Amino acid sequence: MKINEGFLYHSIVKQKMAFAGHVVLGSSGDNNAIQILEGKIAQGRPRRMWIDDVIDWTNLDSYASIKRTAEDRIN
Repeated sequence: MKINEGFLYHSIVKQKMAFAGHVVLGSSGDNNAIQILEGKIAQGRPRRMWIDDVIDWTNLDSYASIKRTAEDRIN
């Protein structure tokens, strides 16, 4: 069985964005999740942070603008 790579990529992006939205809005109830999203928990060399992907995908310029957009979202 061959996996449709475009569908798989879109599915991963959708899930990652949904999780980021929950974390930003505080819906996850997990303080560690927000620290991971903001890149505050790290060891070793600097790695690409989750928030970097969210910024790229949304074409927003900062964490603050992502948070504002998430807060203004209509369910």
